[in-house]
Amino acid sequence: MKDLRCPLCRHPLLQNVQGLACVNRHQFDRAKEGYFNLLPVQNKHSREPGDAKEQLLARRQFLQAGFFNPLKKRLQELLPATTATLLDIGCGEGYFTAGFSEFLPRAQVYGIDIAKAGVRLAAKAAKDKAGLLYSVASSFALPFADESMDVVTRIYAPGKDAELCRVIKPGGKLVIVTPGENHLLGLRTRIYKEVRPHPKPITPEGFVVDEHYRLGSDLQIKDREMCIALLTMTPFAWRLAPELKASILADELQDTLDFTLSSYNKI
Repeated sequence: MKDLRCPLCRHPLLQNVQGLACVNRHQFDRAKEGYFNLLPVQNKHSREPGDAKEQLLARRQFLQAGFFNPLKKRLQELLPATTATLLDIGCGEGYFTAGFSEFLPRAQVYGIDIAKAGVRLAAKAAKDKAGLLYSVASSFALPFADESMDVVTRIYAPGKDAELCRVIKPGGKLVIVTPGENHLLGLRTRIYKEVRPHPKPITPEGFVVDEHYRLGSDLQIKDREMCIALLTMTPFAWRLAPELKASILADELQDTLDFTLSSYNKI
């Protein structure tokens, strides 16, 4: 935990009986599930920021069914074997973070998310697993030391270029996953009057492009419960009229998965 910094004063966090504390006596207790809450109240913009528990549970159900396994495998292949520290921003319920830890058994892997419900689910599944630590924290004020990370991953999550550049070591790697232009295009066409293309990746300041990689596949869902999980885990859930949702769930769902994986090196 030598990489962690107090979100209030930026001093190193050290372990004690209750959890973590800095020299200024800012105390952060370890939750029973094993995670830390490093999100100061003043950095919260709502009572429960981030994805709702219902969305996160649906996401876990869908991901554990294996639909995103090719994406996880490709991300693992992008990780240098020499990686000693990795930070997964927007870890949610921990599917990809746990995959990174399994692929890099000797590395210290951190997962952060602003949604406490997601971090709680992730930490509970990984409780007492060495080298894997989850925290509730903001991606815009990362509670980590300067130049402490070999790799930072950001999958469908917001971030701040200056913070990414600050925590990644010189020559370190940044991997960002964004939706490709055809991602769930069938659903988007049925839900929105005008389907807007997803924005193309922009190179974060302080980095140079290593590669952009498109990963796509057909998506076929026959199980109604799995289809419900997909709808619930996406922003679509809040825009669906009951009639349209019933129509979508009435038939086998056929669509497209399309991801853009962007790999950058810190200058």
